[in-house]
Amino acid sequence: MAFSKPQAAQNASRSQPENHSTRWLREHKEVVVSSWWQLWKTPFTNLLTWLTLAIALTLPTALLLLLSQAQHLGQQVNQSNHISLFLAPYVSLEQGQLITNKLVLRRDIAKATYISAEQALIDFKASSGLEDILTSLTENPIPATIIIEPAEAFLDSTAIAKLAQQLRQQEQIDQVLVDMAWLDRLQALLETSQRFTYSLAILLALGVLLVVGNTVRLQIESRKQEILVIKLVGGTDAYLRRPFLYAGFWAGLFAALIAGVILQLGTSYLQPSILLLAQSYQSDWQLEGLSWLGGLILVITSCGLSVLGASLTVGRQLRLIEPK
Repeated sequence: MAFSKPQAAQNASRSQPENHSTRWLREHKEVVVSSWWQLWKTPFTNLLTWLTLAIALTLPTALLLLLSQAQHLGQQVNQSNHISLFLAPYVSLEQGQLITNKLVLRRDIAKATYISAEQALIDFKASSGLEDILTSLTENPIPATIIIEPAEAFLDSTAIAKLAQQLRQQEQIDQVLVDMAWLDRLQALLETSQRFTYSLAILLALGVLLVVGNTVRLQIESRKQEILVIKLVGGTDAYLRRPFLYAGFWAGLFAALIAGVILQLGTSYLQPSILLLAQSYQSDWQLEGLSWLGGLILVITSCGLSVLGASLTVGRQLRLIEPK
């Protein structure tokens, strides 16, 4: 990367005085431009570095994206989070409907559907294939049922267990049936996935720091003599540090853009399979790509890690290079 003129030479070549802010902006503008053109002197080497950083960014980002949307998919599995209330045999049709109307008023219940004993028997005959056997019975063995759908804010296993316990305490309700096993397994799986993803993100963030740091170290080594000359004529460490910091910024920016493209291609590739999986759970959920906010966070994170890695390395290397 090219260095602009040292400060003393710049001041000598200008007849018009500059204030501090104007000079600061001009110096940074010159370094931005010079570091940009420096990228294209070794495009293949830089591309390999960007691809390495992009892969390190893509893995945790993709896992976080899938994890957040898997949580949303779990909330849309309507048939699995239903609670079935079997009413006592002595509860009449009017009483059952009254109980259903009262349950709908609860804030932790989104929907309550009353199914009479007669309708439940008809449905069971149609779905079980045992119509001849059930017709021969003198009494209806299937009680009236109320199907409860918890509100969206009460879909976690703790809230559903609390709701089921409260419903069991009502005298007219003979039995409460809720499958908590799938909720416990889902919650444990999501928590494990979160811990794994965060651990992987930390490790890959360290990898980004090391990759950028090693790249900057090699660049400093290749320009060691030039750095010594600039220090001899009055160049400060801050002045010498800027090109490498901007090189880190460009590396982070291009790595984030490449990672965004990889994520978009991956989303398009996985979409058909994810759609089939969602349809098997009677859901219209679709895998969504990276949002604008997510893309902005990815760019900021990538640039921040790259600049941090460059800063840590260039500070140490410049301290080791001193004129004798």
